[in-house]
Amino acid sequence: MEKCSIKVTRNFEKDFRKLNTQLKRRLDSSIRNLEVNPHLGKPLRGDLSGKWSLRIGDYRIIYIIDEHEKTVILYSAKHIKVAYE
Repeated sequence: MEKCSIKVTRNFEKDFRKLNTQLKRRLDSSIRNLEVNPHLGKPLRGDLSGKWSLRIGDYRIIYIIDEHEKTVILYSAKHIKVAYE
């Protein structure tokens, strides 16, 4: 698969702003990796079927892969305790 474009939702932007600088750097690095390989995370099941989760320490990025548009849409970046609510 060729390099994907990344789109972010307002919810993701809001979550990202709340994070500390060190964690933001780690997420930035992981997001760049998603551009090259969007299947790095794990597919979710149940109510979250169709979405993916990428682990960054105790945090999770929840995203959708649009294969047709070659786009990764980032939905949220939250601590694991609340990431799947």
